[in-house]
Amino acid sequence: MSIKNIYSNLEKSLGKTISDSKYRWQNESLMDSAMDSVVGVESSRKSYDFVKSTAGLESMQLSTESQGYGVKEIVRHKFGKHGKLMSSFGCHPDFDGMEEGELRNGYSVTLFMDIIGSTKLGVIFSPETVFKIKNDIIRCAIETVNSFDGHVHRIMGDAVMAFFRSDIYKQNGRIADSAIDAINCATFLIQMFKDVVIPKLNELGVDENLGIRIGIDYGADEQVVWGKYGYMDSQEVTATSFFVDVAAKLQQKAPKNSIMIGDSLAKLLGFDDNQLSIKTKLKGDEVVNVKYITPNYRDASGKPINYKQFVLNNEYYCKLLPTSEENDELHVRASLKTNKDDVSDDEYYPCSRVIKKGMGISFKGYFYSQVAYSNPRFRFRVVNTGIEASEAENNGNHEEYEDARYSEGRYFAKHWEDTSYKGLHHMLVSFWDGERLIANEKCFSVFIND
Repeated sequence: MSIKNIYSNLEKSLGKTISDSKYRWQNESLMDSAMDSVVGVESSRKSYDFVKSTAGLESMQLSTESQGYGVKEIVRHKFGKHGKLMSSFGCHPDFDGMEEGELRNGYSVTLFMDIIGSTKLGVIFSPETVFKIKNDIIRCAIETVNSFDGHVHRIMGDAVMAFFRSDIYKQNGRIADSAIDAINCATFLIQMFKDVVIPKLNELGVDENLGIRIGIDYGADEQVVWGKYGYMDSQEVTATSFFVDVAAKLQQKAPKNSIMIGDSLAKLLGFDDNQLSIKTKLKGDEVVNVKYITPNYRDASGKPINYKQFVLNNEYYCKLLPTSEENDELHVRASLKTNKDDVSDDEYYPCSRVIKKGMGISFKGYFYSQVAYSNPRFRFRVVNTGIEASEAENNGNHEEYEDARYSEGRYFAKHWEDTSYKGLHHMLVSFWDGERLIANEKCFSVFIND
């Protein structure tokens, strides 16, 4: 299922909002023309001022009901997520009940999202219509954050701030899962804008240059302090950290429809230049790299901190996520085991969570066909990334063929792989009849961590 299909309800809602607005505009234009002819005033084409002439709040019939967009159900199924969703606003549930003056350490992956270019909508549409457009986008962003087990902390105009963290992840040594959730959420939000919001607005005659920017970074337990800010009844529990502040800076510096991440997050996941690129800018006629967060702050000794920033190659990464069409003939699945001969129902979904070193992965290839092949087999080809893999010969890359057996309309084979290197790695599976390629490679990507 494509991103466009996942956000189809958002597309419908945006379409209805703008269509209703155009309908009101046409009706009021006709009424103006009729009045002009009645009173004998020569009428020329009049431009409609949406700012000064609105339909009124009563006619908008804004619903106060919490209507979902159907994102949660699809996303959680695709990524193998289960369990109760986190509450969606305000104090993070892990820090409920904190006393005034109390401080606690606790890691955080912080995400900032901001809509850009939306101010001009107020010149085109009435305030009520602008509200509905922006609120649809923000509500869908909130639902997406919740879908990936994130917690929306605050809404600031066109911006959304969210924390990804879990005491359960911490207890299980799975802090990197929070980073994966945040990266996956951000990628969905970018594609939601590029595949649904912008095309739909353009299709409906809105040619404004809208977009979003996202910044994400990670602060470890000892680097983040949670406490209650404010006074008396005006208080909130939030996180204080250089890495929380940097996430906001990264969002501000991100190119349109892009995700910027900090060095701390990149190291946590073992990303390298396969997933990341350096931001560039024009300086005169020269393109220069912007390697470090700006301004380049100085530490207590006066030295520049040179904190690295990266642009996530989100179009490349999005293709690795489990959103492909399900009617393909070739399918790949994976389950996690400690031993090749174990029986396991621990299914792994692409890019969904960390696989700990020491675990093994049983990959399974399925090819659905009624054709009888004389020498059916699957090729399992490994492509590793990351610093650890780069130190091995040929990055530890290799391939192997496995003979396929046929049953109930499909060919099947399985293949075992150990987990050796931290980073994002790819299993590319194809189906062959002897030396003849029948079905092109399908990529199944996994995160491996300490």
